[in-house]
Amino acid sequence: MVDIEYLPYQKIIVHEVRKLELSDLLNMVVAQVEAQKQGGVPGINWVDGVAFVFSEFMPSPETIAEQLKGRIHYQMVWYAETSYQNEKRVTVNGRDYGIRLMKAGDNPNFVDLVKFLKSFEQ
Repeated sequence: MVDIEYLPYQKIIVHEVRKLELSDLLNMVVAQVEAQKQGGVPGINWVDGVAFVFSEFMPSPETIAEQLKGRIHYQMVWYAETSYQNEKRVTVNGRDYGIRLMKAGDNPNFVDLVKFLKSFEQ
């Protein structure tokens, strides 16, 4: 039988943080979806009163080496404080969009990230 090892990330390194009003976060997500011409309903992670999205660096030998060492780099984290609802709605250019809030409280990394965001002073 093969040995299986679970090796979670040991460190999340955030390079830039932006706290937004909820409407600005929703508009940003819609703009990204529209720019990429993606179908479907966009989603935003939600943990303990905070909705957030993040971007990672493009894969490279350096970023992959960091991940193998247990360190992940988030290029940017955008977040807004909000109560939970299955879906938030926003109107952009006269068009109505639904954006799912995805409960992510079962991901310990996201729980710790939200704790960090709540204590972050800009």
